[in-house]
Amino acid sequence: MPEQKYSIVLRQCRLLGAIDDRPTVDIAIEDDQIVAVSPRISELGEREIDIQGKLVSPPFVESHIHLDSALTAGEPRWNQSGTLFEGIQIWGETQAKFNSG
Repeated sequence: MPEQKYSIVLRQCRLLGAIDDRPTVDIAIEDDQIVAVSPRISELGEREIDIQGKLVSPPFVESHIHLDSALTAGEPRWNQSGTLFEGIQIWGETQAKFNSG
């Protein structure tokens, strides 16, 4: 008999972009993170959910947003380096613009 290894195992999941005849997969979750995706995970989960071939996908919405910075992309300029440090500098410039206006 298989031993229990994961907190949650989702059984028979269809992944985003999968073609109808593509087999489903099992997804193992431990400590709130996906740790394995496989056609068949033999270990048991503390909780097992049969997804019955339905779609499993990332969320449709990026819920991480700072309301104080909404709609400011590219203002006053784009973050050319993509670094946090330049982002902080640009946000300082943005705040100065709001405070002076």
